[in-house]
Amino acid sequence: MAQATRYGQLTFSDYVERALREGAMWTLMCVAIYLAIALASYAPEDPGWSYVGEIRQVTNAAGRTGAWFADIALYLFGFFAYLLPVMVAWSAWLVFRGRGEDPAQRTWVLSLRWVGFLATLAAGCGYASLHVGAFGMHLPNGAGGGLGLLVGHRMRDAFNVVGTDLLLGGGLLVGLTLFSGISWIRLLDSLGAAALQGARLVWSMFDVVASRVSVYRHRAAADAEDEIQTGLPKALKLIDPPASSTLAKDRPQSRIRRPSGRLPQGVRDAMAEPGSLGAEIEPEAEELMSLEDLIRTRKQTSRDASRVKNVQRAITPAEPETPQPERLPPETPLPPASTLAVKPVVAQMPASPLPTAQKQAADDSHITRFPPGERPRPPLDLLDEPHKSGWAYSDEQIEALSRQVESNLADFGVAVQVVAVYPGPVVTLFELQLAPGIKASKITGLARDLARALSTISVRVVEIIPGKSVIGIEIPNKKRETVFLREIFASDVYQEATSPLTLGMGTNISGLPVVVDLARMPHALIAGTTGSGKSVAINAMILSLLYKAGPEDVRLIMVDPKMLELSVYEGIPHLLTPVVTDMKEAANALRWCVGEMERRYRLMSKLGVRNIGGYNRQVADAEAAGTPIPDPTFTPEDALGTDGVVPTLDHLPYIVVIIDELADMMMVVGKKVEELIARLAQKARASGIHLLLATQRPSVDVLTGLIKANIPTRIAFQVSSRIDSRTVLDQMGAEQLLGHGDMLYLPPGGNIPQRVHGAFVDDHEVHHVVEFLKQQYGEPNYIQDVLREPTESLPGIDPEPRGGDTEDTDPLFDEAVQIVVESRRASISGVQRRLKIGYNRAARMIEEMERIGIVGPAETNGNREVLAPPPISD
Repeated sequence: MAQATRYGQLTFSDYVERALREGAMWTLMCVAIYLAIALASYAPEDPGWSYVGEIRQVTNAAGRTGAWFADIALYLFGFFAYLLPVMVAWSAWLVFRGRGEDPAQRTWVLSLRWVGFLATLAAGCGYASLHVGAFGMHLPNGAGGGLGLLVGHRMRDAFNVVGTDLLLGGGLLVGLTLFSGISWIRLLDSLGAAALQGARLVWSMFDVVASRVSVYRHRAAADAEDEIQTGLPKALKLIDPPASSTLAKDRPQSRIRRPSGRLPQGVRDAMAEPGSLGAEIEPEAEELMSLEDLIRTRKQTSRDASRVKNVQRAITPAEPETPQPERLPPETPLPPASTLAVKPVVAQMPASPLPTAQKQAADDSHITRFPPGERPRPPLDLLDEPHKSGWAYSDEQIEALSRQVESNLADFGVAVQVVAVYPGPVVTLFELQLAPGIKASKITGLARDLARALSTISVRVVEIIPGKSVIGIEIPNKKRETVFLREIFASDVYQEATSPLTLGMGTNISGLPVVVDLARMPHALIAGTTGSGKSVAINAMILSLLYKAGPEDVRLIMVDPKMLELSVYEGIPHLLTPVVTDMKEAANALRWCVGEMERRYRLMSKLGVRNIGGYNRQVADAEAAGTPIPDPTFTPEDALGTDGVVPTLDHLPYIVVIIDELADMMMVVGKKVEELIARLAQKARASGIHLLLATQRPSVDVLTGLIKANIPTRIAFQVSSRIDSRTVLDQMGAEQLLGHGDMLYLPPGGNIPQRVHGAFVDDHEVHHVVEFLKQQYGEPNYIQDVLREPTESLPGIDPEPRGGDTEDTDPLFDEAVQIVVESRRASISGVQRRLKIGYNRAARMIEEMERIGIVGPAETNGNREVLAPPPISD
């Protein structure tokens, strides 16, 4: 394109157009400067159209022509003749700026500018002729010129003075709007914002002055109290120097931090006795604490600590017979008061180990509740403060980019019109109105060509926008803003969400937070190439669960084949089992989830509820009424070893299974995992078990049809090809994403994906949250049965997959084993020939022997080692 090429690459026609345009611009600028000089140096005695008399020497700096022009312009337009050079200069700028635009459209723009200029000129001249005529006595025809006399006086005769002023004022505003393109509403907004900023500045200045006055008053009060204390008798200040000074040194800490449970028993007993020194001083504790707090905030620790000591000595009663508290032992001294003045005290829950009963419950197969007690959620201060660059497209840049999109598509034979633009933190959406007869698929096919013409990485075409008859084009911004997880968590939509499974995804293309509920998904399939931001998005989802719910409401099972991504969460209280890295143990964990799902369904069926929410409400209501519900699935066989006590139903938390790399699990375990995932995806929603499956290899052998059919929610990051995009989303588009958290979110029940910019979370933020949770809850409550080998089969799924006929079903299996052990050769053809059976049947027998350990796996040459010992000869 002409506007996107360099000077050395211009065609002859483009070069001529550019040269003529720049030549016209410089010509008009010179004319504007000449006209301005002529008007500025106007003199009434110079020769001109309105001057009659002898020709004298010309004093106008622009010469005779300039004098004539100034005389004619001022005679016609008065003071507003000075707008003529302004309009000429403005026209020069419009000519230069309009390069690459449609000629017809450029003509309309220039016409509107000139109409606005004429309206401004007429209204201004009329107003000047009516109201400022006295200031234009030196002009040839008054302040408004001939045009002002014509417009102003004619309108005054028709509309009177008030009506004329209103009409002329409106015409002046309309003319300025068309002439300059100024937005009066935006101007008022800017003025209002400036006024508010000024008011805040003045108010902050008042706050500074008030704070300084308050500091001065407090200092004066402290000095006055020092003078009062120095006038007290010495007998009231110091009764027993060693004991009283020691107690005065330790007392500020006991009043600020109040560690009554940590003091030695002798000190607590002595201070609790009636008439003791500690008991008598205690009513003044709050006053002394406020004084020390005040002194500490003014950063005068050393000086004010002595003041507190003097005050405490002064109010100590002079009773020698009062028993003194015991001194602290040398090995556990209390810190001095100066330490408390510089180190803030942070109230935290003690990281005590779990009770013995809870540790014993870890060996059970069911989920146990955490000890009751309200524990604080992780604060937002653990996450990084968002910082923005403040870069954004200006109105002129958006206008120019819109015209460029229209021009580039017109070069490809597609007539469109940009009707709306929505700038965002990462991409900008342009809504296009297609001309009649233009198909949206034609623009989709031009996406790469349009990206090349716009010099961008990629362009994504949105063929359908719900509720609108336009299509969308998403163009990456020149500077990309980072979306921080803290701003998502601090948003109103996340704070007001009540579901414990609320996930903070990021922001949409307009910068608004995107928050979803995993309970409504109810499972999610996440796919993307390496470096696309998939792992960061999983961390953001996990932190969303940790911030929204405690371990009493949500428990997690994490499967991490890479042994790096999710290992940082090891030891958090939400885990049901340590982070799983062995894929065989991962299969056992999924099998346990299926068993837990069936157990929950039996409980909900007995109670007559439809989902886990109704179950938990019914259990909570029964506990509040004091009549807990006994376990309806308890049988007499279960009563052995439990003294016949029937257990009661307890609160059931949600369980979220997070698999970081599904492809590795499918390669190692295979068909068994696919059956378990399909079983959970089909039935686990009502039981409160949800799946988050992630993979970086979105191929059909990993994301099989059985898995995709039961997981409607898809999240696609940048993929390498259109085929991968179709595998994940069942449509194209993910291959045009930008990476680094740019995703397409396909909600359940929808077929139009939503573009979301994922929130960024750094590793140190995850470490801060994990350490906070460990301090609050202590040791995690693991369930050992999650990773154990199953002892009984589940309905519809065998404990171990079997590869066809086995020793229980094939009557020739024992004979085949005997042949292999005696011949010491595990050959499929040998078994086939000796038993006179088919090849497939013999191959299944050899595979079964490998499974139970009779023969080894096939080597590179195809031979198998016979592991079973040879038969004992007679």
